[in-house]
Amino acid sequence: MYQRILVGLDPSHPSLYEYAFLLGSILNIPVVGIYVLDTRLLKEVLLEDLISSLGLAPKTDLYSTVKEFMEAQADLVLDSFLSLGRQRGVKVSSFQTEGVPYEEIVKQADQEDLIVVGKRSRKVIEGLMLGSTSERVVRLAKCDVLVVPHTKRDLKRLGVAYDSSQKARKALEVVQKLADLLKAELTGLYVGDAYTEELPTFIEVRKGIPEEEIVKFCEEKNLDLLVMGAFSKSGIKELILGSTTHFVLSHAKIPLLLVK
Repeated sequence: MYQRILVGLDPSHPSLYEYAFLLGSILNIPVVGIYVLDTRLLKEVLLEDLISSLGLAPKTDLYSTVKEFMEAQADLVLDSFLSLGRQRGVKVSSFQTEGVPYEEIVKQADQEDLIVVGKRSRKVIEGLMLGSTSERVVRLAKCDVLVVPHTKRDLKRLGVAYDSSQKARKALEVVQKLADLLKAELTGLYVGDAYTEELPTFIEVRKGIPEEEIVKFCEEKNLDLLVMGAFSKSGIKELILGSTTHFVLSHAKIPLLLVK
C-alpha cells in the first residue's frame, strides 16, 4: 500500500510520532522523520524588528545565535524521534533540512509514500512549523497525507467518506486494508441521491451538505480515523466556496487520511 512513511517532525505535537510508528509497524515499512528549520523565521525584516525592539547585537550576530538555537532544538527532536522509534521496534531514520516546511516535506515525498503531519493550529507559529503547513502539504503532495490532531486515539473505529470519484474508490481500498490490519470496526458514508451502483453494506446513504454530514458522521459514530479523497477537481469551486476537504480538516477532531 505504501513504501515509506514520512513524518514532518513537530516537538509540540506528541501524538504525531505515535500514529506514524503504529502504521509503520502494522505495514512493516520504514518511518522517516524530517525536521525543517523554517528559514522564514530568519528573515532580515524579522531580525531587524527583534534588534530594534530588544536592543540586541548586530543582525549578523543575532542571525547566528538564532540559527544555532534552532539547530540545537532540531538535534534534540531528531534524537527523541529516533529513540522512540527504536523502542517501538520500527525501522526508523531521520534528517534535518532548511527551507519552508510544507515545501520541503512535499519535495522529499515520493508518490508511494504516506506523509504524516500535525493538524493546523490557531497559533501563528507552533514549534518551528507554521500553522498552515498541514493543509498546504495536503494540497501540494502527490501522495496520501495523514493529518493528526494532538490527542492520540486507538484506531478501533475507522470510517470512509465515499462518492463516485476515483480518489474515493482508492480511499475505500485503503480503509479496508487498514481495518483488516488493525482489526478495527469499519463504517462509511455516502452523501447524495440514491447511489446507482451497489455500495458495500457498511456504507450508509444520507442527504445534505457533504462536508457537514461527514463531520456529523464522524461525531455520531465516534470514529478514530476517517479516510477520504483529497480535494475535488473543481479548482474554481474551491476558490469561491471552499472545499469539502478544507471544511472537514477544519472541523473534524479526529485523524484524517486524505487519499490522492
